[in-house]
Amino acid sequence: METQINSSLVYRRRLYQQIADDIERLILDGTFPEDSRLPSEQEFAERYGVSRNVIREALKSLKEIGLVSIHTGSGTYVRRPTMKQVNQALNRFVRHSLQDFSVAHFYEIRRMLEPESACLAAQRATPEDTAIIQSTLHKMEENQTDLEAWSCADLEFHQAIATATQNPLIGNIIDALIEPLRVVIVAGYAEPQGTTYGLEAHTQIANAIQEHDGARAFQAMMDHLLDSEQRLTKVSEYIAGKEVESEG
Repeated sequence: METQINSSLVYRRRLYQQIADDIERLILDGTFPEDSRLPSEQEFAERYGVSRNVIREALKSLKEIGLVSIHTGSGTYVRRPTMKQVNQALNRFVRHSLQDFSVAHFYEIRRMLEPESACLAAQRATPEDTAIIQSTLHKMEENQTDLEAWSCADLEFHQAIATATQNPLIGNIIDALIEPLRVVIVAGYAEPQGTTYGLEAHTQIANAIQEHDGARAFQAMMDHLLDSEQRLTKVSEYIAGKEVESEG
């Protein structure tokens, strides 16, 4: 009996997702344009040959990713996808998958993204952008003995660079990586002289951006990431070694 119930739930879940995928396709190809009212649950149920409950679940999943809005008594309407939904989806994925990422995985992504971001920021940053970057650097300098304040300022520094690229996709990707970035910042803080090396590296990056030197900004960020990964790997190996000793 239990096996039958579970199989039914799995089938139902797959069915509503298939329907949600099909409705999403119709939205993206313009069959259901932005701001239009979708067919009713009953109409969809008849079209797909399923119950209204399955349709209700399909529409709920579309609402969760920002493709539709549901108004009780009025109906379901198509919404234009926004970067906010993309960011939230990426952030959820990263947060729920942290245990699957190694230090090497994370730094590979950072090396692919952040040096080029620093270069673009140097080329495109407005005076307001550079002022914000320098402000976050000043916060880091003032809070070298305060882990929470230091970490927040460090995160703001990297987000400010992403914003200065004038490319919203970069900003959203950096925001999605905030949780693992926070983890490595905290680990780096614990490393002897971590704040000293971190502040020096961030100063080199910030100054290159302020002087609109893209090549120097790229290299400064790359050097920072390589050094940070090396230090974090040593800390991780030391902790792992201590754990093995304690188990023995």
